[in-house]
Amino acid sequence: MNSNFVALCYHYIRKDINDPFPRLLGTKINDFSNHVEMLKKQFTILSLEKIHSMYYKENEILKNKTGLAITFDDGLSDQFEAAKILSENNISGIFFIPTCIVNEKLPANPIILHYAIAIHGVEKFIDELKRVFYEMMIENENKIPEFNKENDNVWKIIDDIKILLYYKIKPDETRKILLEIYKRLIVKNNITVDDMHLTKIQIKKLLDMGHSIGSHSHSHISVANSELSKLQLKEELIEPKLILEAEFDTNVISMSYPFGESKDCLSAQSLIEKTNSYELAFTVEHKLNTKNNSPLEIGRYMVHSSDNSHKLNKILKNEKIS
Repeated sequence: MNSNFVALCYHYIRKDINDPFPRLLGTKINDFSNHVEMLKKQFTILSLEKIHSMYYKENEILKNKTGLAITFDDGLSDQFEAAKILSENNISGIFFIPTCIVNEKLPANPIILHYAIAIHGVEKFIDELKRVFYEMMIENENKIPEFNKENDNVWKIIDDIKILLYYKIKPDETRKILLEIYKRLIVKNNITVDDMHLTKIQIKKLLDMGHSIGSHSHSHISVANSELSKLQLKEELIEPKLILEAEFDTNVISMSYPFGESKDCLSAQSLIEKTNSYELAFTVEHKLNTKNNSPLEIGRYMVHSSDNSHKLNKILKNEKIS
């Protein structure tokens, strides 16, 4: 008998064939179905309520198998298919929603970048980014990376773009930049926020299926950024809980950190001091969670597009968590 569990973090769940955006990396639907079949055999699948009980009720323990939670970040439109697969298997998933898609009908920051590059490629994205920087008179000592498709590693260039936009520029400026990119490179291609993210109707259906939702900030910024003002922290950490609760008539007790690495997360004590809003908080630190760990520092393994069920099972076993 134990009270240990691991959590998985999914993002894009893509079509097996005829994907309209093949450059969007994500778990294929067929692979996800295989993951679910494997995980059901190896673990006790946990709902958000069960995880909460493990931390806050002394007599709550698991029997025989290690527990496992299945979570999704970013509120992506293609996650609705995953929700249906989980429901068919009587599994309750946890979906973390950035509230800009709810009350502003605008996409979250990284999703704008993903789709713009998926549609147009890195070279055109960089060209448009330079124009936006110039027009907005963005002053930044860190230059937009150059890209030579003959010599440069495209993934390294994309990482450099992410570092520039997410960490080297003030979050409010990054938001303005990416919303302009959204208008120019995505909306003009007749793609809307509903093509990119879950709709309100879909989120309500998730809840009807028995799934849970939590906050994923408002616009998806690193909330551990030392330059954030108290107002920005309120807008990104506190208000999303209130927005989700009011819109979907559900109690929101959990959040997952945007990006989720140690540099993006607050300590449990700091989160309490700054918000006192959540009882569970999820990172992407890959670790075995126990009742001795803080419920505000829950780790997850971020599933990669190359993880088939065999590889995922091997990863979990190698970490000695099953």
